[in-house]
Amino acid sequence: LAARGETIGIIGPAGAGKSTLAQILLRLREPSEGSYLVNAEAATRLRRSDWTSRVAYVPQTPQLFYASVADNIRFFRELGDETVERAARLARIHDDIVSWSDGYDTIVGPRAAAVSVGQSQRICLARALASNPELLLLDEPTSALDPTSERLVQESLIALKGSLTLFVIAHRMSTLDICDRVMVIVDGRLDAFEPFDSLQVRSEYYRSATGVTG
Repeated sequence: LAARGETIGIIGPAGAGKSTLAQILLRLREPSEGSYLVNAEAATRLRRSDWTSRVAYVPQTPQLFYASVADNIRFFRELGDETVERAARLARIHDDIVSWSDGYDTIVGPRAAAVSVGQSQRICLARALASNPELLLLDEPTSALDPTSERLVQESLIALKGSLTLFVIAHRMSTLDICDRVMVIVDGRLDAFEPFDSLQVRSEYYRSATGVTG
């Protein structure tokens, strides 16, 4: 059971089922067993359009299309400039954008002037936040980032805590520092669901992944 406003980490070995769980959370597939409930009701009772307006996803590899920064954040939605800027500020990318000569009109994406992986990831985070989602799922948001971008993304996630329900698929254990609890997925099953500082006792996988023994 995930509480509204909780930040939950998802960890486990490759092939354990983390991506399947992510697809279920996003309602891209239905669970083969059990039920997915939202506010005590089956998620399937929600209209697809209502659901997609409530959830957002940030992939591990940022995907930008050839257009301005503002249009990449809008992502084909009717969003005003204030909404775009607010999302960029939340994602800690606004200061970078206004330092560029064309600001929010800067063209990014394939064949455009390069922005760093960290900047691209923060633009994608702004895109996800622009719709003011109730649930946000991030697939290892810091795994390929430089230290500065990792720090900025972490700052953004810390600032978001409590304002939405946040799921973070983590490969770096340092990502767990912001989490209230952590799901450990092993062989397609829930091995543990604890505050991360309790996993040393509860989860053999966590002990192995962090090099903790005993």
